[in-house]
Amino acid sequence: MKPFLKKCFKFELSKDTIVAFISGIVVIFFSSLMLFFQEQTILNEIMSIFLRDVLMILFIGFWFVLYYVIIVKKESISVLGITKKKLTLSLVLNVGFGAGLLTVFMKDGEKIVFNYGTLCAIVYIIAAGIFEMVFIYGFLRNYFERAFGIVPSIIITAAFYSLHHTGFQPEFLKLFFVGIMYISVFYITRNLFIIFPFFWGVGAIWDVLVNSTAGEALLGTTSLIVGIAIILIMVAISLYFRNKYKEQILNTNSRQSI
Repeated sequence: MKPFLKKCFKFELSKDTIVAFISGIVVIFFSSLMLFFQEQTILNEIMSIFLRDVLMILFIGFWFVLYYVIIVKKESISVLGITKKKLTLSLVLNVGFGAGLLTVFMKDGEKIVFNYGTLCAIVYIIAAGIFEMVFIYGFLRNYFERAFGIVPSIIITAAFYSLHHTGFQPEFLKLFFVGIMYISVFYITRNLFIIFPFFWGVGAIWDVLVNSTAGEALLGTTSLIVGIAIILIMVAISLYFRNKYKEQILNTNSRQSI
């Protein structure tokens, strides 16, 4: 019983805990700055792209995460929940949870009309979802769990998940409980593919396009271009750090054989 309780609750702060907190606060800060650029102007649109897509999503939420995990900590991305372990089970549950959630949403008679505008929005939402998986449910959750245990990490991570929406979807209480739901489901298999892309995607796409006014700003070509660009840059960053990780393994093996 004690080992189980230690997994659920503990207090072992480290440098990693501080890094996680600071990076989470920086992301919230960048999101908060978007509040100053709400009016529909070209300058404000450029600033929003710079703050959210360049600094928040690509730099802190993706590049920095892989740099810290692979280069600084010399760990595999499996610590983020990106792993082949229980992959099939995770994907099956992912589809099942997604279908169930969609059924619940459609009971009210509402639906998403698929057209060019919603396509643009969906591409961008999925790109942003990769950031949420890697940074929120992967990076923050991992280091908060190591410091505080599973239960506190679920609550703290959900709080960061909610607050990082400050500049574009400030529905904090609702998003806090959404975050708790997704992180709790993650722990069934400890694999991010139990929530992404289907389960998370159904919830995020429906919430943004049907239940929130935030989706109105995404129904254009700019969102499509930015979403595709984010995904392509993420692929390039991933390949770069994948090669770095392989180099580290080769160097380690070489030193051990000497």
